[in-house]
Amino acid sequence: MSGQKLRILFVTDLWFTHPNGLATVVSNLKKELEEIGHYVDVAEPSQFFTVPFLPFYPEMRLAIFAGRSMRKRILAGKYDYIHIETEAFLGLYARRTCLKLGIPFTTSLHGQHHLYAKKWVGDFMVNILIRIIVWFHTPAVCTLVSTEVMRKELNEFGLQKVFVRPLGVNEMFFSRGTCPAELEKPIFLYMGRISSEKSVEEFLGLDLPGTKLVVGDGPDRKRLETLYQKAKFVGYKKDSALVDWCSCADVMVMPSRTETFGLATVECLALGIPVAAHDVTGPKEMIQNGINGYLDENLASAALKCLTLSKDACRDSVRQFNWRTSAEKFLSILESQGSRITSSGTSD
Repeated sequence: MSGQKLRILFVTDLWFTHPNGLATVVSNLKKELEEIGHYVDVAEPSQFFTVPFLPFYPEMRLAIFAGRSMRKRILAGKYDYIHIETEAFLGLYARRTCLKLGIPFTTSLHGQHHLYAKKWVGDFMVNILIRIIVWFHTPAVCTLVSTEVMRKELNEFGLQKVFVRPLGVNEMFFSRGTCPAELEKPIFLYMGRISSEKSVEEFLGLDLPGTKLVVGDGPDRKRLETLYQKAKFVGYKKDSALVDWCSCADVMVMPSRTETFGLATVECLALGIPVAAHDVTGPKEMIQNGINGYLDENLASAALKCLTLSKDACRDSVRQFNWRTSAEKFLSILESQGSRITSSGTSD
């Protein structure tokens, strides 16, 4: 890879207006790429006029009239690479501009959108969402995913130019913090967004001893706090406060069936916390039964078995995940696939 300083534009409809893994991904990649010496620009919703996504997601806001601004941004930016992270409005505007002007671009797929649709509105939307996914990503020079399972799934959908770029975990998670509260042991943790697609209520309904600890926020939090008053909800945390609250846990329980990579899973493993999860995309690429967790339809059984596992083995299982490696892999894929924009607006 050349030592030339590159100008890179990330386009994302998700940012730090609410807790979400994608904002964490983009911000960490931006930091690492800038430390390498490149210029990184991020087009995100707070820079545009926005409206709430849905009544039950008021904190997620979409830039619905940003087409002209996005076009100006792309034309003025003189970018070497344009990478679209989301398929919502900003992603659509950037995609449309690039296609009209003959500018190459790359994309990422972070969410199991077809599974979200199944969870929210039923099976009939699954095939529609799959067709939309294929339509959106097909014109890209290539599409990046975080796991081999996701790559194979997209290949089955009909997308062939798909490459794996593993994500990372911040070094701070490899040092256990101090739990801020005295809680009855054992402590079973859910960390992440508190919303229907994450199946948090399945975790809260498990027959487990000790304490259920919930770290995170989202549209279902108030309802679930009312229903499960014995559980301890501490809200959204970040940086050292997040490490400290997670350090209370003996086991992390991941009830979601819609994960792609599962940053929360990797962060907990780095803290030496074994993970109980379903045998689905995301967890099954990270969890080795009897080593750093258990995969089982019976999450209560899996969680109890996790209590016997080694903290050191959990940490060792994710030491290969770091953001510098992720950023370097990102650049190497873009370079190898010829997605760099030339002065004429075409790829190399």
